[in-house]
Amino acid sequence: MITPLTSKLHVPGMYSPCYKVGEQTFYSKCHAIKHCRKMGYKWPSYHVWEESGSFQRPKITFEQSVKNQCDLISDTSKKVRLFYSGGKDSNLILHRMLSTNSKLDEIAVYRRFPGRKDKTSNEFDQFDILSVTKKTLDQYDAHVPIKFYDVLPEHFSYYSKNLNELFFPYSDLDFFVHGVHTIAEIYPEILDDGFVNVMGHAMPYVNDQDEFYWIDLDFNLTQPDPFAINFFSDPRNKDLAVNMAYAVKDFKKNDKIKKLNDYGNGEYEKVNLIKNSLGFPFTGTVLDDKYDVLSVQTPNWLLTRKQIVLMANAQSTQIGRQTFDNFVRFYENFSTKFKEYLNDGSIYHKWVGSLSEKHRLLDT
Repeated sequence: MITPLTSKLHVPGMYSPCYKVGEQTFYSKCHAIKHCRKMGYKWPSYHVWEESGSFQRPKITFEQSVKNQCDLISDTSKKVRLFYSGGKDSNLILHRMLSTNSKLDEIAVYRRFPGRKDKTSNEFDQFDILSVTKKTLDQYDAHVPIKFYDVLPEHFSYYSKNLNELFFPYSDLDFFVHGVHTIAEIYPEILDDGFVNVMGHAMPYVNDQDEFYWIDLDFNLTQPDPFAINFFSDPRNKDLAVNMAYAVKDFKKNDKIKKLNDYGNGEYEKVNLIKNSLGFPFTGTVLDDKYDVLSVQTPNWLLTRKQIVLMANAQSTQIGRQTFDNFVRFYENFSTKFKEYLNDGSIYHKWVGSLSEKHRLLDT
């Protein structure tokens, strides 16, 4: 039922985001932190690109750099799979891949059912993103298969009994939230046929010294995912990330705010303003905004709407309730042992984020 992935599978010729402890490289934050403690280091370093750099404003537009990224993926990949959620990032990628006639062999959707399979516990079903996807395909007269990869109650039950070895080191902290690594363990056939897996991570931050960088949490801790291409931070096409960084810098200058894309603390609407100004298309659903972030500021990820719905699904059956109890038991134990790596010492306030290498913006 589960075929564990024992090593990181890379896109040939591409540097993958990673953690480093001394001379050793890790693709799991959990594994890197445990090795730090073993070797007497305080924190692992985090790297999205192999080296820091300095960048003038690109001579091409953001839109052209997006097209170049579509061309790059098409030209260097045997087959292309886009993991699509209906959120702003993956929606832009879908539209641009279709409008440029880029290679796209599959639109992949994963859904999570810790307690029972239903039509209300996943955003894709809840907000009828399937209709949006089909409408987008019709808009470009495209015929791309849409495949669903469901993580079912029996999968979560198995993982809940093996969290230390399997699920937990390869996923975000939120209960039942995972990346492509988990999908590949359940559906190992996705590793066949030379597919790359395209995802929409992540917008850079820009500090007051005109340096841009990323925070690992904004990649949803998908660093272990196999054959992954993070569309907006691909080191083979740096113009795209640099254009985004300059867009953030320009917005900060005009808006006079210091902390721009702090997704969980009320600034998401400003990130959306930047994305809208860059031409990110709309789906016409609540996913055009970050609907699951509460208007009340709280660091507790248990209180996001998405998490509440998944926890409710788990409570609907005996297998789901047992899975939930196993998750809570493991999380409470882990939180006690690794408090210094968790915000406020609580696993329910997420990891302390790791900043990547920094890059200087030269055009002032």
